[in-house]
Amino acid sequence: MYISGIYLDGKTSRRHKVRLLAVNNSELLSFVKDEEGQANIDSIDSETLFSVEFSQLKISAPLGNTPREISFGDNELFITEDHSGISQLAAVFSQSKSTSLLHKLETNLSFVLLFTFAAAAIVWATFAYGIPKLSETIAYQLPEFAAENSASSMALLDATLFEPSELDESRRQHIEYLFRPYIKAHARLKPKLVFRSGMGANALALPGGEIVFTDELVELTESDDELLAVLFHELGHLEHKHMLRRMLQGSMVSLAVIFITGDVETFDLITGLPTLLVDLSYSREFETEADTYALDQLHGFDLPLDSFILIMQRLENKKEQSRLLKYSKSEFLSTHPTTKQRVEFAEQYKNKLQAH
Repeated sequence: MYISGIYLDGKTSRRHKVRLLAVNNSELLSFVKDEEGQANIDSIDSETLFSVEFSQLKISAPLGNTPREISFGDNELFITEDHSGISQLAAVFSQSKSTSLLHKLETNLSFVLLFTFAAAAIVWATFAYGIPKLSETIAYQLPEFAAENSASSMALLDATLFEPSELDESRRQHIEYLFRPYIKAHARLKPKLVFRSGMGANALALPGGEIVFTDELVELTESDDELLAVLFHELGHLEHKHMLRRMLQGSMVSLAVIFITGDVETFDLITGLPTLLVDLSYSREFETEADTYALDQLHGFDLPLDSFILIMQRLENKKEQSRLLKYSKSEFLSTHPTTKQRVEFAEQYKNKLQAH
């Protein structure tokens, strides 16, 4: 039995056309020059190039129409597209069960469908539950110094995003005095109030404990209670370590997508889009957690829950004005729940309290 193919010696990139010769009742296989190919192989004059015992060969399992490989010796390789020949060779040496199992499975439609469904379920569970839970566990187990230095610092944000605050001193002092007892009540989170501008009406909490209020947000509010509602929301982000968890999740999702696609070089929109969408859904979950925390704190300190609803509506009106002036943005690609959803959530929270 002859099997035609290509021989690579494992030392050079030169490809030799050869034939693998198997003789019945013999454990020895010979590699000979391909009669139809070029027989000029350096320093070898005879037709038989070398022989190898079958026990030294490692035959790759069949996978679709991809060429079969036989490895042996010192990184030596024999490559052939003669699938039937390899199957016969394996059968002759009583290896058919081990080398053809994968081929049998991949040609079984029921198994292929079952495996595809199982793989999709595993991927979904990994993204929906595994990665969020793992990132949460890591975030809460990280040493405090590591968490504080694991994401963007104020220095970096000041250099790239923020401008110095232009709030007048009396307004700033009033807010600092207003927040003081509530920040003291959350001293374990090490919150530090910071004022900046240059980012529109917004607020954010960094892993280091900085809670940034922009001038535009301060100017948008019409009561101290609305400012406190925003403060409690950002304290909720610190309480649940959202910024750190989101950073960990983003890294894990990216690594998972690279692992699934197996292509680091072309990690572009095609592979990045699922990462973006999953990350956005994680962000919406975080915002809901922070909203719940804000409502709990407002209720706990006997402050009006409507202050949360009012500031959410003011922020939405501000964003709507920006959209009309600049661009339209799909709610689907939003890192926050819609204002309508958040207001409904707050109303449901109020109704539950009244029911009790």
